[in-house]
Amino acid sequence: MKELTIGKNDAGQRLDKFLSKAYPTLPPSLMYKYIRTKRIKLAGKRTSAEYKLSEGDVLQLYINDDLLEGREE
Repeated sequence: MKELTIGKNDAGQRLDKFLSKAYPTLPPSLMYKYIRTKRIKLAGKRTSAEYKLSEGDVLQLYINDDLLEGREE
């Protein structure tokens, strides 16, 4: 599991757009499937792809590390 805290620069973006930019190796179809099946959560709860991120939001990504190349904390 990888956990991300949304910073000031990423606030206001839709969740799907943020994930596409942060993890370009994650295929869009798989990203949407993971959101639907609760493998991508916001503060431990299910969210939607259209959710607008706020500063301080915590994302949990239950995805294989080989698909999450890109963003380093």
